[in-house]
Amino acid sequence: MPAWKRFVDEDPLRAGYERYVWVVFFLILFLAGPAHVAFKAVVGAAHAGNYRTAATSLGLIYLMLPLIVRWAEPKDYTFVRLPSRIGRATFFRTVANAAGIGAVGAFLGARFIATYPAPLISTVLTLMVTMVVVTHKTFARARKLCTQTCIDVQALLWAMDELDDAKRRDKPASGLTDWRRWRRSRQATGAKHADKQMAAHQSWHTLKLDLCTTVDSGYRLFGLPLLTKGEVDELEREVLAEIEAAGPTDAASTRKNLHAILKACAGRIDVLA
Repeated sequence: MPAWKRFVDEDPLRAGYERYVWVVFFLILFLAGPAHVAFKAVVGAAHAGNYRTAATSLGLIYLMLPLIVRWAEPKDYTFVRLPSRIGRATFFRTVANAAGIGAVGAFLGARFIATYPAPLISTVLTLMVTMVVVTHKTFARARKLCTQTCIDVQALLWAMDELDDAKRRDKPASGLTDWRRWRRSRQATGAKHADKQMAAHQSWHTLKLDLCTTVDSGYRLFGLPLLTKGEVDELEREVLAEIEAAGPTDAASTRKNLHAILKACAGRIDVLA
């Protein structure tokens, strides 16, 4: 334990991954039985009871692993951890899908191994093709979400830059003495300011939908969102404060977080996904 503590303390990012030790323990514990059954099946010694045990273990992995991953996901250094968060979501979803498909195969084995062993070969091949398809869909979903998020983050950054320019132009030029001319200038620049502000609001609300979307699954209860609700609310507070400010602001943390999201998703851009 002292050696483990020294290893964790060397990097503050490591402290958040301690719960994933329990995730690995959960997987090892519940995969031990199916692995033993698979070995028996290879040597021809498996029977219906073994398949039922494997189906139960794999079914528990399929149902519980996504929930455990959501519990284990670190809550600090959100934007620094975002690239690995996306990778963990797709990896553990693939493991859960494999466990679910394996549970179906084990259940069929327990039901028909004694009476109809021959059709199980074609069933296994069908399940393998199914595994390839669902894995492809999982990673394609993550790539689509990352691509759309990159597009919407860039749109928000551009909208915020244009809004800052409009705020700068909203001030009358020095030496302007004609009151009517100043009023017309003020009305024109004020209208542009309002239009740019509305565009920035729309860009944020579009991006917010991306950030609340689950990376690995369309089922929200069993999926890992790109950002949690609390993280999205905090980012929204910062973004709206900058948009509603009377003049140009230098909200470095807001722009830094948006660029961090952009960087995290940039490695998974696929416009053809």
